[in-house]
Amino acid sequence: MANVYDFSSDKIDIYLFLVDASGSMESDSGKVIEGLKLYKKSFENFPESNSIAVSLCKFNDDIYYGDFRKVQDFSTNYWTGGATTIYYSIGKAAQYLKRYIKEVTERTGCIPRATMLVLSDGLSCSDRETESFAQSAIQDLNLAGITTVFVAFGDAITSQFGKRLGFVSTIDVQNRDTLVNFLGVELSKSCKEQSQSLKALGANFFSHAVDESNSDKYSNTTAQALEDDSWINDI
Repeated sequence: MANVYDFSSDKIDIYLFLVDASGSMESDSGKVIEGLKLYKKSFENFPESNSIAVSLCKFNDDIYYGDFRKVQDFSTNYWTGGATTIYYSIGKAAQYLKRYIKEVTERTGCIPRATMLVLSDGLSCSDRETESFAQSAIQDLNLAGITTVFVAFGDAITSQFGKRLGFVSTIDVQNRDTLVNFLGVELSKSCKEQSQSLKALGANFFSHAVDESNSDKYSNTTAQALEDDSWINDI
């Protein structure tokens, strides 16, 4: 597969998800896949879906890029192992996103709105770059009007890490059991709101997400979707 450049409108939204795939995420790999597939399913019949492109990139000792595809088609392939080269991966993912934005603009004549979301459950380990490298990359995205989002997952890292790097929106997801709900329901809700908004949500990207007390249990929507799992293997 290759990157998508054919959109149904001139209001294009691009999302790059950079997800930690280091060894500490091994026990959560099934949840990541289920959550991302639920995220895709949630966009069925969504009016703006044909003008939304998503790339799933992963990082551990290195970064692994995913093609930008229509939200219904992006790859949810995920595996774990290795260390956490988060500073290096943030910088490289930012470059990858900016290249795609430039290509879309040149091919369509439209300037897309873009969001880069990073999810990690741990601090930098065996990194190839420094904290300042990542900070510079995030600052560059922010100045370009790209929404930067950091999700601190688990209890080994907090949103303060993302704030220190300069992400405009940060959130803590401490309960690892809520990952499917977070990806499939809360993240979907925020992305849909962003796609329908006249301007980028910025710091309010998760303003309408379910609060921490309610996140400790799956929503009825998530539970019902997971019970009807016949669609999972079809994606």
